[in-house]
Amino acid sequence: MKKRLFLMGLMGFMGVMGAMAQVMDIPLNESGGYEKKEVVEVAGATAADLYVRAMEALSDWRGPDGKAEAGLDFHDKDAGVVNYKGKFSLGYKKGFLGNDLKRCANFILKVRCKDGKAQVTVTVPTVTAMAVKTGMRKDFSVKETLEMLEGLKGDRRERAIDTMNDLKETVDMLVVAMSNRLKNGSGDDDF
Repeated sequence: MKKRLFLMGLMGFMGVMGAMAQVMDIPLNESGGYEKKEVVEVAGATAADLYVRAMEALSDWRGPDGKAEAGLDFHDKDAGVVNYKGKFSLGYKKGFLGNDLKRCANFILKVRCKDGKAQVTVTVPTVTAMAVKTGMRKDFSVKETLEMLEGLKGDRRERAIDTMNDLKETVDMLVVAMSNRLKNGSGDDDF
């Protein structure tokens, strides 16, 4: 019996550590936000070609759920820079007494174009949690959210881990989709 309890405890501990390991590989920038960069090589494409591809790709993007609130923030054709800013949904989580949480990531997508290559950078400075029933809302930096994980327990901890994993997955998807658009032009993809 003691052996069983010990094994069950060990398995639970390993599960929590595994969930933490998934979250801990989130690289933070100097401001405490999540940031992912990728350089895309596109042989034969000029900076102007890549700039146009980036503008076309972002003109019709509405997020992974089709409901992202985002738009063009800044662009400079001569410098080959496009900034897109907004927020995308990280879904809902069940809350206490039916007060579900809506989770959103506030993001900046920046594309810098040069002849033959472009750098795609997605930065998420903050995550917003909003209680659907009461309308209460709070913004957290990604660093603050990761630091809070240490003190959270139970469902709150699981929600925070899910939020960070959903964030990472969505940002990865966004970087890959933009990279594919820059390589292939405006084709049919999940962007």
